Amino acid sequence: MISEELAELMGIHIGDGCISITKRYSMYYVGGDLKEEKEYHDNWVSKLFNKEIMRKLNKEKVRYKEYPSTGVYGLYIFDKEITDYFMSLGICSGSKINQKIPEIIRQDDLMLKRFLRGLFDTDGNIYFDKNRSCKKPINNVPVIKLGSAAQYLIKDVFQSLKKLGFNPRLKKPYQGKKDKNPVHTVLIYRKKDIEEYVKEIGFKNPKHNTKWLLFKKQGFLQPRTTIQQRKRILGLQ
Repeated sequence: MISEELAELMGIHIGDGCISITKRYSMYYVGGDLKEEKEYHDNWVSKLFNKEIMRKLNKEKVRYKEYPSTGVYGLYIFDKEITDYFMSLGICSGSKINQKIPEIIRQDDLMLKRFLRGLFDTDGNIYFDKNRSCKKPINNVPVIKLGSAAQYLIKDVFQSLKKLGFNPRLKKPYQGKKDKNPVHTVLIYRKKDIEEYVKEIGFKNPKHNTKWLLFKKQGFLQPRTTIQQRKRILGLQ
């Protein structure tokens, strides 16, 4: 049996991680946006990684690096033992097009919630549509979204959310960038489901959590705000 922390880390990896295996090396990567997600990786992901991976495998603590030219804050580790460990948990190397939710996760609701939090924190989004029924529409209709070219993963997420009592919706796949695979999308859109998701699963990524907190404070959220702008309004700086 794996820990709940490791379940979340697996979701984080499937969302924003990568394993690359060649004849010359085995590389593990996880990271995020330098401006929007540095805090998330410093204060949360790195702690999970050190506890659940590095300590168990008797490795030194991880060290992230900034890559300003690409806007990435990432962790690159060239270590076959680490890549083998993740793959033993049901994580794909290379393309994640055939990735599914590992069976060990699907068997336990607590594991599933932690996995989904990690996945939505990294590869998901919360945004606020306009209420078109009002005379002066404002962005006050929350939607939680996860899109991926990994069709089986999205179907697993859809079924898992239903298993946990939510009422998600699958969108019709659409073609992504030119010569790319179709994007499959699952939405949590009912007001009650949104509130329950935040209560039972929640966000650890401040990029998402500050959107929700600001929406709860003022009843709407203007699109395209930055995490720094939201934190200033919330008095978190």
